[in-house]
Amino acid sequence: MVKTWPLAAASFAAGIVLAYYHIWILNVLVIIALFLSVLMCKRFYRQAFLCLLVLLGGLFYAGLSIRDIPHDLPVVQGTSRTGTVQDFPSTDGDKTTFILKTVYSSPWEKKIRVVCYFPANFSRGDTVTIRGNLKPPRRPGNPGEFNYPLYLSHSGIYYNMTVKKPSDLSLVSQQQGLLRLVDDFRRQGEKIIKQTLPDNEAAILLGMLLGSREGIDEQQYEDFQKTGIIHLFSVSGLHVGFLLLLMGWISSLLSLSNRSRFWVGTITLLIYGTMIAWPVSVMRSVMMGIIGLLAYYSGRENSLLNAWAIAGIITLIINPAALFTISFQLTFIATWGLIYIFPRLRTAPPFKGRAWDLIALPLAAELAVLPLVAYYFNILTPVSILTNILVAYFSGAAVILGFLSLLLANLLPGLTGLFLYPAGLFIELILFITKWVQILPYAYIWVATPPVIIIILYYTGILSGLLGITQNGKNKWSGFAAGLVLFFLIGLLLPGSVYNRGWLEVDFIDVGQGDAILLKTPQGKFMLIDGGGNTFYDVGKTTVLPYLHRRGIRELVLLVNTHPDNDHLQGVERVAEEISVKNLALPKSLLDCREYSTLRKTAVNNRIPIVGLEAGQTVNIEPGLSIKVLHPGGETYVKNNNNNQSVVLKVSYGAFSMLLTGDIEAEAMESILAREPFAATTVVKVPHHGSQGSLLPEFYRQSLPRYAIISVGADNLFGHPHPNVLAALQQENIKILRTDQDGAVIFLSDGERISVKSSGVKRIVRDL
Repeated sequence: MVKTWPLAAASFAAGIVLAYYHIWILNVLVIIALFLSVLMCKRFYRQAFLCLLVLLGGLFYAGLSIRDIPHDLPVVQGTSRTGTVQDFPSTDGDKTTFILKTVYSSPWEKKIRVVCYFPANFSRGDTVTIRGNLKPPRRPGNPGEFNYPLYLSHSGIYYNMTVKKPSDLSLVSQQQGLLRLVDDFRRQGEKIIKQTLPDNEAAILLGMLLGSREGIDEQQYEDFQKTGIIHLFSVSGLHVGFLLLLMGWISSLLSLSNRSRFWVGTITLLIYGTMIAWPVSVMRSVMMGIIGLLAYYSGRENSLLNAWAIAGIITLIINPAALFTISFQLTFIATWGLIYIFPRLRTAPPFKGRAWDLIALPLAAELAVLPLVAYYFNILTPVSILTNILVAYFSGAAVILGFLSLLLANLLPGLTGLFLYPAGLFIELILFITKWVQILPYAYIWVATPPVIIIILYYTGILSGLLGITQNGKNKWSGFAAGLVLFFLIGLLLPGSVYNRGWLEVDFIDVGQGDAILLKTPQGKFMLIDGGGNTFYDVGKTTVLPYLHRRGIRELVLLVNTHPDNDHLQGVERVAEEISVKNLALPKSLLDCREYSTLRKTAVNNRIPIVGLEAGQTVNIEPGLSIKVLHPGGETYVKNNNNNQSVVLKVSYGAFSMLLTGDIEAEAMESILAREPFAATTVVKVPHHGSQGSLLPEFYRQSLPRYAIISVGADNLFGHPHPNVLAALQQENIKILRTDQDGAVIFLSDGERISVKSSGVKRIVRDL
């Protein structure tokens, strides 16, 4: 039997998808197919008519509601905006961020993400005036990178505004009314929890209760992700269920009527949602909770699947673009697993009982979200089922005790310790389990981003398996279903080395102002030369590691740092900690410099051999691929010694060759030219991001490159690349590619042909 509400929800979502991607020929074909179904299929014509009607509604509604991101939004310097703080300001060190809902009528400035480079003491609901620079967020520079502008646009945000000084931000009026009472309730609870528990335990408990990440240790958060329990910090059905359980117990103690219990539960859920600013997961959970309460206390049948579908439709009516957010997809798919897959898993195997239920519940959720987690986070966590079984009761107890503490913090604060200390104990047990489980073999596996088509095949297999289960527990489609799921898992676990075999690949990763170069050999081995770096954020964590994970790279045969400047070294340090590295190569002349102390320690801990590179050496990775070390050659330099001691490599494969030059400057370039004559090369990485100090026209006249690649940050403070360097390259008719304008630049060669592609350049294939 086909349920009406899930069918309507699926049709509404399909209409939004068709409108969002502007595939009008597909729109027409789908509408024609549904129309023909209405006319020709007598058995299901009502369902087909419903699908057609709701799909058209979703199509037109999304077409009117969702806006594409303009490509020509201007940068506005030194402007002021007045509006209301829409969310809870988040403070990270000396930086505060929040969303400002302005009074402007322009759809591009109704909501602005504000970044203050100082602690800003404001609350949600406050009206403020700010002065700063309006700038659209930068589009992703690397293939597959998280699209932050698109993410913000799904919430109606198209601009960032940076505020440098506290004097540029002023309070117009404070929040008033019910919202202030709710926020005061929250603040008092946070205050008591932070005063009672150690910082680490308090941060984790507040994350579990309120979805806050402030104060949570970065490494612990990553551990939760690697063990599959990161959902504890996404307030959703688990939390709402425990809250309803708690309020039901209190209502029973007070001997309230069913009607009163319904209103107590409903009002509590609405206050809780308001307290944490209504993320999508909470909207879904609260709506399902209220529908469930209504059904339970009125004596009606409670269909969780119908409640799930109704919650989805209401959420999409409020914001159709929410369909394309990670939070919407994960919360609704995980809930579908619990209410649709779990009941069928309970009856499918020959063994049944509470022990199997304990396994089947996390297994159902894992089966539902596995492709999405792999697609968005590039991780597979086989150990997550075990972890969730072990921490389920501890996390539930911590959440219930935390809710009681929030309540008592505003009524009888002196009694909160009775509940917070046990909650802290449960959190310590969760941390212990997480650490223990993470060291198990294959606890987590980094995987390449799966193509959408094999994700579709996976869900087809899961649905086939579930629909094929008969009343006696047998599955008539088990072979077909298992085959599709197995095909997905095999494709997911394939290493990055299987792709583009026979081609040398060199990726100049967009890391802003810095260098990071990934090289894949024709036989599928990987080496990384430099890893970028930034004083304001961890480039290795945010850019380089995700780039490697998206490719399914789990091992580097060689990790090279050309010299120990931060914009080349920081990412190398992070990669050496997180990925298996067979060999680490550094400039021989700088092996003992203090900047390498952290990297040397990591190499010792992870048993990575360190090799010193100098001119005249050859790096032997595989037959047919030549990697020669051209520099350093033992010279000393008065100025910029670290830069001029950079490792310089010449990579050759067939007729293709490339010079990787680090940050050498003119003095070192002259040393290389004097040491040996150059043959013509295909590609040159322009030294030191195109600085004036690295300008030596003779270097390019001898190397005769077709392409010059400049790895440089947009609007950098150093003025790189220098106009004189660009002029010298243009004078030699060299094609210039820049990571600040073109994003990541990728060269592929089979030794006879070359392929060049980037986000700013159409793929070019030509003979060498």
